[in-house]
Amino acid sequence: MIVAVTGGCGSVGSPTVHELLKQGYQVRCLDRVALEDRRCPFFRVDLTDFGQVVGALHGCDAVIHLGAIRSPVGWPPHVVYANNAVSHYNVLEAAATLGIKKVCTASSVNAIGLAYSRKPTFDYFPIDENHETRAEDCYSLSKWCGEQVADGIARHHGDMTLISFRYANVRSPTSYASWRDSGSDKRADDPSGLWGYGDNRDVARANRLAIEARWTGHEVFFLTAADTDCDTPSRDLAERHHPEVPIRGDLSGCKSFFDCAKAAKLLGWEPEHSWRES
Repeated sequence: MIVAVTGGCGSVGSPTVHELLKQGYQVRCLDRVALEDRRCPFFRVDLTDFGQVVGALHGCDAVIHLGAIRSPVGWPPHVVYANNAVSHYNVLEAAATLGIKKVCTASSVNAIGLAYSRKPTFDYFPIDENHETRAEDCYSLSKWCGEQVADGIARHHGDMTLISFRYANVRSPTSYASWRDSGSDKRADDPSGLWGYGDNRDVARANRLAIEARWTGHEVFFLTAADTDCDTPSRDLAERHHPEVPIRGDLSGCKSFFDCAKAAKLLGWEPEHSWRES
């Protein structure tokens, strides 16, 4: 099975490539910069060019689409939205055109309206995939619209499996020492991302499981670590920053504000790593 990974040289793409190679897949890396790993071919591709995308995906059996501008900070809004929305559509449309049945894409917890919103509002904690979307900035809108495109592609191509993962602040384990050394009080004071994060090893494994799914259609999944990024108890954080939001699930200890039960149920995925690891 040949799997294309767009953005395969990035902080999420690189561990995903390694996970796939470890599991015996043939991998094709698509990016704008070359991958150091010589075990898979590299394609230099502008994902906003549909012809280049079709050419690079030809002969593949699955696609994991991770190539995008990862934050609106430092970019003109129209550039962020156009790059992310057009590249996302091109990858999905090219996969459908070529008969590629398995597609996994990188969405974001920000698809509901979060870190880059003026004043994000929430209906309940922990948040699951049924939560209302209130995206308002260029990045969050690009991610939410990408999920809508996947819905449309799934309706038009009923034999495809499309998965949108809502990642949160994906981290490498090499960054955890600095987190522990710096303490978590400052992070507790910043509610912008609801203290969500993900370990890139867990994310890479989820990406691999996505292309192994045997059902069809499009599904959206929150994909975060099981805990928050700080030591303050989650209920204390909720009371301090969002006392008006009802708590409908388990926020005991330092449990995440994002409910990933759907990923466990449909993909058999659960987070295995934490920044608290020694």
